[in-house]
Amino acid sequence: MKDKIAEWWGRKGAKKEDEVITFKPYEEPGEMRMPPETEREKLRENEAAKGSSIELKVVRPESYEEVATVADYLLEGYTVFLNFELLDKPMVRRMLDFLSGVTYAKDGQIKQTSATTYVITPDDVDITDDKN
Repeated sequence: MKDKIAEWWGRKGAKKEDEVITFKPYEEPGEMRMPPETEREKLRENEAAKGSSIELKVVRPESYEEVATVADYLLEGYTVFLNFELLDKPMVRRMLDFLSGVTYAKDGQIKQTSATTYVITPDDVDITDDKN
């Protein structure tokens, strides 16, 4: 069986001395790219230097269908303040499950601020609690 495989590959009777090993020629390294974390920090510094402000979207959903609008705001980089007082608990849980996935994908944060309100931020906005 081994002979058939070796013959098929054209290696029958080949000796180790007959094999030629070639190496890729040395290449100068190309332009070094900053890691994503460094790029984000640099972007934050540039925006801070410009005096940029954060736009806040306040959403008071009345149905689950509005979750797509909130997700779009998050994907566009807005901070979203959610007031769930018009929804029942199972619907709030369902929306938060979906929005938690979007927030995770964007490296953002989600924080409950009261029994019915949440703040969701993109990765370049930090949420701090003054009681900690």
